[in-house]
Amino acid sequence: MIKQKSLLIILFALLFHSCQKEDFSKSGIINDHFFLQSDGQNMPVTVAGNLDPGKLLLIVHGGPGGNALAYRNKYVKANVESEFAVVYWYQRYSGNSQGNSGDTHISVYRNDLRKLIQLLKNIYGDDKKIYLFAHSWGGFLAPYFLVHEENQALVDGWIQVGGAHDYALNDSLTHQMLRSIGKQEIEAGNNLKEWEPIVEWCETNDHNGSKNAAKLNRYANFAETLIHEIERPDIFGSDLSIMLANHISITSGLANSLASNYYDITQPAYGIKLKTDLHKITLPTLLLWGKYDFVCPTGLMDELMEHLENTAPESHIFEKAGHAPMYNEPELFWETVIRFVTNH
Repeated sequence: MIKQKSLLIILFALLFHSCQKEDFSKSGIINDHFFLQSDGQNMPVTVAGNLDPGKLLLIVHGGPGGNALAYRNKYVKANVESEFAVVYWYQRYSGNSQGNSGDTHISVYRNDLRKLIQLLKNIYGDDKKIYLFAHSWGGFLAPYFLVHEENQALVDGWIQVGGAHDYALNDSLTHQMLRSIGKQEIEAGNNLKEWEPIVEWCETNDHNGSKNAAKLNRYANFAETLIHEIERPDIFGSDLSIMLANHISITSGLANSLASNYYDITQPAYGIKLKTDLHKITLPTLLLWGKYDFVCPTGLMDELMEHLENTAPESHIFEKAGHAPMYNEPELFWETVIRFVTNH
């Protein structure tokens, strides 16, 4: 019994020592991996890049059920992580996150984000500046977080990339864009077999209801493959190579994606109108959109510009991009992001 107690004390001491903040560097080039534990979920976090400027770009990925490390391609490693550190956080029920329990309400995602920011400051220092980089579904979660209580005091800037801050408006705009662009493409004789059923469906169905929303999302993603103006530079390698390079589990990602759909995580978002609270945001803000974003059309950016009355948001529309301008026009996109973070 005495030997067992001694062994337990030694093991506890080793575990305690391994979790000390001193194990994490606060300067130089880092490549750290740890977990955020919150309400039944263990969420992997990777922090990679240059800490010397004292700035962290926190990626709030899309989905729900998306993949944080999918943003970490060769270009980002070489050109962005050299400028400042990037935080790749898997949200609950996303990517490599673990845990079969835990709440799925969107307010818990907001709490997770707050806990993550507090953890980052605890590890790397309160002096580090943090910038939210929100994409797609993350573009709902970020402003939902920022307008709640005093949360925006925890961060130093907000970058919104093709974000879905208003789900009902989003579906309406996607419906309109599919019809209008679809008709133009049909008149031009482009991809008739693909566009005709899309336009026909939009003319006989509205955008309301979860089934219609899911259909619109599938059509929106497919429509982008039909637009020849969208650039698709082959500089990143295949999706599989990116996943392998970042140790992304295909099976875990699929399981979490299915779970996110099963729990219908975004449903409460339809009843939340963030535009009435956007005036609370006073942070430096950058709005980035692809001209041919069918998934989250540019009308969402227009509404943000109208209601962010207590900040002066910068904005840019990428003329040769869709829902993911960071992949379509990577050089211009990341130059814009780096300049914003550097200046603020």
